[in-house]
Amino acid sequence: MTPEAQKLNDLLKPGQPLPSDEVMVSTALDILNHSAHGQQLVDFVRINNIALRIMSTPQPTTYLPEPKLAYIGFNRNNPVSPSRFVLMLAGILREAQQESAGIKNPHLQAPLEEHMKISMAKHEDKLWYMCTVACELNDISTFMEYNFLDELRKMGHDESLELYLKQEKRK
Repeated sequence: MTPEAQKLNDLLKPGQPLPSDEVMVSTALDILNHSAHGQQLVDFVRINNIALRIMSTPQPTTYLPEPKLAYIGFNRNNPVSPSRFVLMLAGILREAQQESAGIKNPHLQAPLEEHMKISMAKHEDKLWYMCTVACELNDISTFMEYNFLDELRKMGHDESLELYLKQEKRK
């Protein structure tokens, strides 16, 4: 296990005090950097000066109030697993990339069909990206204990992951 992997596992152990937000984010970015698609996200953060913040929320969530400010939320009394934290970070960074590329949500007054079309396309792209990062990291022996694919399933993305794996197998 690489020092980054061991470090994040140690930092997010149940019952242990949480480290600083900066340490959690930097360690997760170090792990993402081991994946080709994760490297793109890390480079995007560095080049565009994306601010990454952690907030306390009852349930795990991510929030992008503006293209250069991303939040990851979870219950600090019951923190998410290291693999979920890394995947949540990958997902919100992909959303930030979409916004930066001009793929924005429609105005509130836009027709429902437009909202559905754009929101679903963005969500599908984000899930595909999360699946790609999860598979890339899962293939690295250092990160096998993280069980990134199982974590995606626990996050409720089992159907998306199975579809992704079928499509990738055909290539």
